[in-house]
Amino acid sequence: MPKNLLQQKLGFNVNLTPSLKNSIGLLTMPYDDLLVEINNALEKNILLVENTEKIGGYSLNYEKTNEDIFAKLAHKESMFANLENQLPNIGLTAEQLSIAHIMVENLTEVGFLEVSIETIMRVYLKKQPKNKINLQQCEQVRRQMQINIEPFGIASFNMQDFFLLQINHNKNIADKPLIVKLLLGDVDINQVTSAQKDNFLSVVKLLAKTPTDNLDNSRNPYVQPDIFIEKTENDWRIHLKKLPDITINKKYLSLRTQIPDKTLFNEHLAVARGLIGSLAYRNQYLQQIAKALVAKQQQALTKGLAYLLPLTQKQLAFELGMGESTLSRLIKDKYMNTPIGVISIQDLFSANVGKHASKSIQHKIIQIIRNENKALSDQKICDLLTQDKVDICRRTVTKYQKKLNIPNARDRKYFKRPLHKYE
Repeated sequence: MPKNLLQQKLGFNVNLTPSLKNSIGLLTMPYDDLLVEINNALEKNILLVENTEKIGGYSLNYEKTNEDIFAKLAHKESMFANLENQLPNIGLTAEQLSIAHIMVENLTEVGFLEVSIETIMRVYLKKQPKNKINLQQCEQVRRQMQINIEPFGIASFNMQDFFLLQINHNKNIADKPLIVKLLLGDVDINQVTSAQKDNFLSVVKLLAKTPTDNLDNSRNPYVQPDIFIEKTENDWRIHLKKLPDITINKKYLSLRTQIPDKTLFNEHLAVARGLIGSLAYRNQYLQQIAKALVAKQQQALTKGLAYLLPLTQKQLAFELGMGESTLSRLIKDKYMNTPIGVISIQDLFSANVGKHASKSIQHKIIQIIRNENKALSDQKICDLLTQDKVDICRRTVTKYQKKLNIPNARDRKYFKRPLHKYE
């Protein structure tokens, strides 16, 4: 390439974005933002080129990533993966488990079962022609899923069915028989008193409208996980979401001596090397962080965040030989696709309260309140936790309830609103 043409190309778009000049900025970027920066750099920096031969991804045993597995993980719906992971833990037989899997396959995105029980039975018998089941057995599986799986009410047929489930599951609603009749249409709402009508409307207003309303909706459902964690039969596999593999364009680098004024060339070269180094650092330490978290939080990654063990960012940073601020930047706004669904990496860190993780205790509080027959005082909840060998005081129980936006006992006495899934 003629020297003047190379010099001319280097003169265009030399003012790259500030984040590319700042490795700290690169470490904190979530996947989508980082991908934009890399593509911009490839477009504007003549010394950068994408290496299409190398396969991205990492695993605990350092094997090459299987692209089919990666693609499967990348497109797995987190809610459905979470449901599948919970099914083996609700006491179903092998036959019932097969029926439950068919139901999960036929759920809508908001958690309603979009086919009839008759269809579920036919699909099962088609797959297992030697087995004999009836509609009652299929309905029993659906009922177990509704009550024992998060989110509560999953596999309800429709909003009316979901409303009835919530009301029947709550023992603290006044005039429950009348409310059920009103929902079923057995009683016309114009035939009841004004007080009964107001009570009915206030109760329905507080009901969740779909099963997924019981999930935490503050997270962006379209987040791009940076890390994919898969549990195999005997091992765990870790894959980083693939980014363009960039390298220095050796062809243009060899022409460096032919350029009289190397100022622009050197600036492009410094930016290119800085970006490549920062990406290598990010990938290396994200892998190490993920590997350490898998080793320390295996129960939480397979059974749910209620099984978290106490672990702080400071502790893990010390073990990995990096600064706490560096680790914090690396995991900021980054997510993991795990056997329990898509979670923030920060979800796996929790301060301790005695020998327990504070997030685990918060989950226990949610479960106690969800299963209460009558509204329990903070002191009673504290006593139940103490019986479960959780050393905690009443003030801490109160603090956690406020943090989780759980109504106090007096408000729950009149109506126990469905609780959000623990995050």
